[in-house]
This record gives sequence, C-alpha cells and structure tokens, in this order.
Amino acid sequence: METECCWFPHDGPVPRDLSTAHPKIRRCLDYWQAIRPSGGGLPARRDLDPIAVPHLLPHLWLLDVEDAPRRYRYRLVGGAMVDAGLGAKRGDYFDETVRSEDLPGLLAILDRISEQRVIDWRRGPPALDHDRFVSRLERILMPLAADGDNVDIILGCTVFYWSDGRAD
Repeated sequence: METECCWFPHDGPVPRDLSTAHPKIRRCLDYWQAIRPSGGGLPARRDLDPIAVPHLLPHLWLLDVEDAPRRYRYRLVGGAMVDAGLGAKRGDYFDETVRSEDLPGLLAILDRISEQRVIDWRRGPPALDHDRFVSRLERILMPLAADGDNVDIILGCTVFYWSDGRAD
C-alpha cells in the first residue's frame, strides 16, 4: 500500500495533493486556517472552539511540545483514536507509546512541525499500533503557538479506513 504525504508552510498555499483528502481532514485544515490570527502567525490552543467543530472532536488529538529535552505529551486523545486501539491516554508521552523502531522517524516529523512551523499530511498504513482492523489512515498535523510564533502544541486530526471499507 502506497503512502501519500506532503509538507507545506503554515502560511503558504494548500498543495494540490490535499484535493483528494478526506472531507474531515479538509474541514479540520479549513478550521485551523479560519482561526489563524488576522495579522499572521499561528493560532493558539485558546483559539480552538470545540463547539465550532463537534463533528471533528472524535478525530482530534493534541500533543504538548515540551523543551529541555524536547518531548511530546498527549493533552487530548479523541474517541476515534481510542476506538482504533491507540494505547495512549492524556498525560502519556508520545515516545512511550510508539514502537522503538518507528520512533526516530515519527519524532523527526514532530520536530519538523515544531521547529519549522509546517503542516504535515499523510495517508497510508498506520505508523502506530492500532486495531488490526485499521487498514490505513489519513491524518494532518498542524502547529499551534500561544504567542503566535513558538510552537507549543501540535493539533492532529486522524481518519481511519477500516478493513470493512468504512472511513471514520
């Protein structure tokens, strides 16, 4: 199964690759763009209004970005993530919930988002351990910054494609 992915700057145009993205992924990106500060910069966690995106809530997850040393901690794990068998819960560190052989590549993605303030989209086989009935997934990761500049949270939205053909 082929993996599709792309990176793009938070303040740049949306790549054509995303024209085929799942509607929930597109809605999440559209919402993130809508809450960006009018003067530029990144939206903050305080800008997220769950009432504005109730249909996305099960698919959302948040990672706090901690420094010295850099680590990522789950702040929120949506119900769809739990239903798909992700073993992480709020307060767990990302590096403690990932297979050791996959960790360097996944941390590199999170570090790039944190340091370069880019958005990452991916569709393909799961990189984390999920339920055996998840055949592939699609996810987008977007930076958040309380000060509009320094990334302190990563917002994720994931849609699962199940082996029975459902996408949720």
